[in-house]
Amino acid sequence: MASPAAIQQLPLVCPGHNRGVVELNYSATTPDGVFFISACLDGKPMLRDGVSGDWIGTFDGHKGAVWSAAITPDATLAATGAADFTARLWDALTGDALAVLPQNHICKSVAFSSTADRLLTAGAMAAISVYDVALGEAPPLSTLVDGGAAEGAKPPGVKFVRYVGDSPHQVVSASNSPRDAFLCTWDVRSGEAPTGRIELTAGVRSAELCVDGTTLVVVTDDAKVHVLDASSGKVLREPLQVAEATESASLQLPGRGRLVTGGRDLEVHAYDYETGAELESLRGHHGPVWVVRHAPDGETFASGSDDATVRIWRSNPQPNCGAAAGGATNGGA
Repeated sequence: MASPAAIQQLPLVCPGHNRGVVELNYSATTPDGVFFISACLDGKPMLRDGVSGDWIGTFDGHKGAVWSAAITPDATLAATGAADFTARLWDALTGDALAVLPQNHICKSVAFSSTADRLLTAGAMAAISVYDVALGEAPPLSTLVDGGAAEGAKPPGVKFVRYVGDSPHQVVSASNSPRDAFLCTWDVRSGEAPTGRIELTAGVRSAELCVDGTTLVVVTDDAKVHVLDASSGKVLREPLQVAEATESASLQLPGRGRLVTGGRDLEVHAYDYETGAELESLRGHHGPVWVVRHAPDGETFASGSDDATVRIWRSNPQPNCGAAAGGATNGGA
């Protein structure tokens, strides 16, 4: 039997964008299948079938690069955040815009609650905004602001924000300042200040909240991957030292079999979660890999790159395996 290192994967290639893909997020498995949404610097977020990679639709309306995209577990609503100082709420079934939510600066992160009735937005502005999805374009219900910045100092922006688990109140966020070697936890009912900090080894480069809603995978600026329980702050494994070029990491669930990473070296790397041993080095992208995300069943994962493509890979490849979903290329719009 061939060793993992000897297996050459042929990923399923999903073209359609014309600039870098910077975020990917999957729905849960629904009666109609599983889906993912891609955020792209071309300003055209796209919805695709999570298994075949087939293009389903493009959400048209933003007038700037789209930095963040989220989809509800049932794949009926989507949200995007962009450089045009807006976040937008979409009907994921029709592609219609449901609300345009003005922001005070570039919106870098959007996230739904597990029940899809609340939406978080954050970015170059210092505050995290909490919206009631049912109220459309109404002002935010509340804002979360860290008042701990030194007097006269400009508070840093927020690059990552998520609800934790099924809680409608618990939120975790990461600053965009390289000096902030921690995550903040919040209770949206107060919003006066973070309720706690989760200490890290360096500033946050990127983060993923896994499909279970509590496992957090964080890449820090010292090229380490941290795996934490977002609800308690507990460290789930020792930080894994990875290549300095690493930009994103994703954990295979269920089972915690593999960690995959992508980065500026144009490669996707797969590691054994328990031992940290590298299992695969996957080549195919022609630009830096900005984001990697596992499908909810853990059987495949997707990578988004500066080469304007998304590629779907098998999590547990077998010798002589073909493309992840049975074909080499699926077109876009």
